Amino acid sequence: MSTVFIISSIIFFILNIRFLLIDRHRLNPLALNLIINALISISFTLPYITIQAINCHPIQEYIVCRLQAFICFTCGICVMYTISLLAVVQYIRLFYNSSILHQIFEHKNNFLIPILCWLISLVWSFPPFINIKPGFKRQGKGFDCGINWKADDLRSGLYISLVFLFIYFLPLFCLIYTNVRILKTIRKLIYLRNSLIPQATVGIPRDSRHHFIDVLTVAESNRLKRLRIDRRFAQAIMIAVIHYLLAWTPYATCAIIQIVTAMNYIQYQLPLMLITASALLAKLAVMGQSCVYFYTVRSLNR
Repeated sequence: MSTVFIISSIIFFILNIRFLLIDRHRLNPLALNLIINALISISFTLPYITIQAINCHPIQEYIVCRLQAFICFTCGICVMYTISLLAVVQYIRLFYNSSILHQIFEHKNNFLIPILCWLISLVWSFPPFINIKPGFKRQGKGFDCGINWKADDLRSGLYISLVFLFIYFLPLFCLIYTNVRILKTIRKLIYLRNSLIPQATVGIPRDSRHHFIDVLTVAESNRLKRLRIDRRFAQAIMIAVIHYLLAWTPYATCAIIQIVTAMNYIQYQLPLMLITASALLAKLAVMGQSCVYFYTVRSLNR
């Protein structure tokens, strides 16, 4: 398992560096934020996992484990918010293209939104880092640290509930809702545009009909092209939704089971290997989210 993680991390690191060097002039701030999150997560997690894999033993210093958990948790939250904001940007571009929000998001040098993503992520991740309950603790076989999902006091329960609501379910809702609306609307607009051309020629003399169709086609071609570009981006985000579910749902499910067992509602002990595997999968999601997004956009633009 650790070998697969190490190899995947190295591949993601190379790909993200390539995106940063080749496409740096075309990257919007949110897309750039995905790359930055991936590089930060890889830079801290890859050495941490590699050292433990070589020694076949967990790193004993708890502060190292806690620091790695803090960085991964922060980057994970930031990636979730960033990918959901990419969907919101497409939604605003289609439905509110004359609003102030659209102007803010469309500004190529506006890094306020990614900075806000980082600040909000730190608000969630910093309290556990300074041992405010529930805090971080070793998980699985001790090779990884994460949120103490088994904490059963009131403050921890409130924090964990808010984490699931605002970090997992809220971005997921934004991704699904915005993309369903975008795809349905664009499909309807493209269909109406194609069906209106024959209807618009009714009552026009035959010798003028071809000229009218050419004029109407030229007038609508840019708008249709914009709609198709929006549809491709919406499809790319929808693939990111699938990646989001596949990567984060196993970790969220393991966390929920640990919470339920800590409350003594059920008597079940999760296999330690399953907890470790779900955590590593979530870390790979942070490292590979930018690759999934960029390659999906490129493949749909061909």
